[in-house]
Amino acid sequence: MSEEQVLYQSPLLYRVLREASGALLIEVVVGGIAMSAVRVHLDAQEAATYAREGARFSDRLAREILARPGFGGRAFDV
Repeated sequence: MSEEQVLYQSPLLYRVLREASGALLIEVVVGGIAMSAVRVHLDAQEAATYAREGARFSDRLAREILARPGFGGRAFDV
């Protein structure tokens, strides 16, 4: 696994990471009884919004991912 920097660790069971390449991603713990983590790479617009809004944006994004863990085919398992 590449080196990653944790930018934000939330009590809502997600974290925002920066990959060595500079790309941002969000890792969210999903599920009920069988919990797992999924990751979604932030696109340019999402990364810009995170830069402006920080945790307010990542909280909204994490909730969207929790509601639909596949996140339109963008999510991948850790």
